[in-house]
Formats: sequence, C-alpha cells, structure tokens
Amino acid sequence: MKNKATLLNIVLAAVVVVLVYQLSTHKPEVSKENTTTETLISQVEQGSTTKRSVGARGHIHPKPALVIGSYGEDGTPNIMTAAWAGIVNSRPMSIGVSIRPACKTYDNIMATKAFTVNVPSARNVAHMDYVGRISGHDENKFESLNLTAVKGDFVNAPYVGEFPIVIECELTEIVDLGSHRQFIGKVIDTKVDDRYLDDNDQVDIKAINPVIYGGDYYYGFGQRLARPGDAYKLFIDDMEPDFQPTNYANSTLATIYNRKSVRHYTDRKVTKEQITALVKAGMAAPSAVDKRPWAFVAVSERSMLDSLAAVLPYAKMLKQASAAIVVCGDMDKALKGNEQAYWVQDCSAASQNILLAAESMGLGAVWTGVHPIKEREDDVKKVLNAPESIVPLNVIVVGYPTGQEKPKDKWDESNVHWEKW
Repeated sequence: MKNKATLLNIVLAAVVVVLVYQLSTHKPEVSKENTTTETLISQVEQGSTTKRSVGARGHIHPKPALVIGSYGEDGTPNIMTAAWAGIVNSRPMSIGVSIRPACKTYDNIMATKAFTVNVPSARNVAHMDYVGRISGHDENKFESLNLTAVKGDFVNAPYVGEFPIVIECELTEIVDLGSHRQFIGKVIDTKVDDRYLDDNDQVDIKAINPVIYGGDYYYGFGQRLARPGDAYKLFIDDMEPDFQPTNYANSTLATIYNRKSVRHYTDRKVTKEQITALVKAGMAAPSAVDKRPWAFVAVSERSMLDSLAAVLPYAKMLKQASAAIVVCGDMDKALKGNEQAYWVQDCSAASQNILLAAESMGLGAVWTGVHPIKEREDDVKKVLNAPESIVPLNVIVVGYPTGQEKPKDKWDESNVHWEKW
C-alpha cells in the first residue's frame, strides 16, 4: 500500500512538471497582420535574439555633432564639424577629437597645441553642417557665416560666440589611429550662456537642444533637424536645402512651425505601425465632455486610395500617396441637440494631432475637406461602406514627402488683440 502511494505521488509530480514546462515554453503566435504598436514595443523591451551583420560600422548612438575651433599659424580663426569626439577622461577632465590629417584644423592644432569644442544648438544646425562641408583651406568660415570668433581666455584657440557651450582645451596627447589622429585635450575652462544655466549652474539640456549626428539626419530632442550635406545650402547662393532645417530649440514648437501641407510623395510605403501611431495621436486630442465622438478609417490599399481620389476634387494626391486616414464623426457618440455640432471641433482637434504627429515622424500629410459638403460626404461614405451614423470630416493624405513643400511663416501680429478688440 505504501509503495502504491509512493508510485502515485511520483506520477502526479511528473504530470505537474510536464504541465509547468508546457505552459512556460508555449508562446502564442503573433500575426504580423494584427501586430500593434504595443506589441512591437513589448518585443523591443523583451529583447531580440535575431541580429543581422552589417559589417564594421560605428553604430554607437547618439553621436555628438561638435564644432572644433582653432587658429592657423597666421592667426586666422577656423572651425570644422567633428562627430568622432567625446569625453575620454575625468581627472584631468579631457576630451578626445579625431581628425583627418588633410583637414586645416589638423595643421592648426599641431601648430598651436590648443583647440576649442563648441556645442551647437538646434538653431545652429545649418551653420554646423556648413563648417563640416566647406574646407578651412578655402575660406574663413567665421566670416562666411557672420559668426563671432572670440579668442579663448586660457588657450590659443577661438570659440564661436553664438554657440551655447564652449570648452577650451589644451593639447596633451596625439594618437595615430589610422585614417584619423586623435587629439586629446585637457579641459581648461568651460563657458555656458547664462540663459541655459539654473541657480546651481546646471545646464538645461532641453533648452539648448544640442545636435546629434544620426547618419541620414541630424537630430535634436527626438525630431529630425536637417540632413547632413543638405542644410549648409541655406548659406549658398541659388541653393535651397531639400529638407528645410529646423531652427527651434523647443521640439514641440519645431514640429508646429514646420508642419506643412504636403501634396507630393515618394513611392516609399507608410507602414501599418506608423498609421497606428498617427491614429493614436489623433485619439489623444481633447473632446467636449470627453465624448470622443470620432471614428477613423485607415486606408492603404491602392484601389481604395484611387477610389477616394476619384470622388474628391482636391485630393488627387491620393493617387501618389501610400496611405490615408479618414477622420469621421460618429453621431451615435456625439452630444445631443444643439451641442451635437461640437463633434466637428473634437474631430478637428484629432486631425491636427495627426498632422503634427506626421510631421514629427518625418512623414508628410495634408488635410482634404469633406464635411460640410453633403455630396462629398455621401461619396466618401459610399467608398468606405460607412453606416448612416458616420459623417466624414476630412481625408488626411499621408506619405513620405519629396521635399517640394516648405513651411510657411503665418505669424501676423495684426491678428492679435490684447485684453480687448
């Protein structure tokens, strides 16, 4: 009897072990078609075991985009942009910057044994791109850009008066690395504009919005600022950057001021995850009494986009775009009576969120009106097979911009009245 009980316990324990193993190893399949932004984020947080070799590349991000100041032997100030730079020691505080021997800055530092490190703000992104593209052998870049060359207080090197942070360095070591020589400079003094310092002399990094080099773009706090090798055209006669440089330190204001109505698109596809992110931004908008009387139809099928283009006279760009979001009011969710019309304001706020989100994501978008023209409403509803309670407010066309459209400065002080009319 005792042996029988022991045998039963062993069998029961084995069953429990098998069940626990199956539960712990079973992972539900995730359909690519139904993958949400939350799922993708979860996958990123859990980590991935699949990686693809891309060769010997320096993918350490972010990379600082810094401007190095130096004097030539004749006393001419020079500046160049360097991305291979950073703090290399704490005591003494030291900065290393790697420079090719062909650069004018290389010759200057070898002669003077000093340099400055200048930290640009987002508003200086075009200046920074220029000094990285134009050689100091060819011109005085301070003069070309109308920047102020200030002689360092402690080292024989100039700094850029208009940049928010400048660091004076004394050369202590040179390391031959191959294509570059690394100059190690001991930090002698650091200067920061008063407006970026708090009472404890701590730097407000968000206010400065320093520039980050990301390969295809320069970045600030999340937003794309400009394209390398493109932004400098701002200072070249008869040239215009394809990607208009962002000149605002505040990333939210940068997105607002740089939003534009985009009607020309490349053939690059907008992904389902991007469309989902745009719609989520729309749903983050305020609404009267928090009724949220909106509904969104995400469209990416070519036939559907073409059908919408056929019935909307001012949305022919749908034939070129790869996606659209139809923002609708749902009368079943809207307020009743005289207050029902608030749905237009609510859905308009959602639409503006989508437009701003598209700008911040590097996408282009344009609002094309539907409501209150009844014929357009009926035509769009027919294409979408929408129920009677749905009223299309607009169709937001989305795609990757060609760069033809530029933001407009719409500020007009005459439209502002203080206290009274």
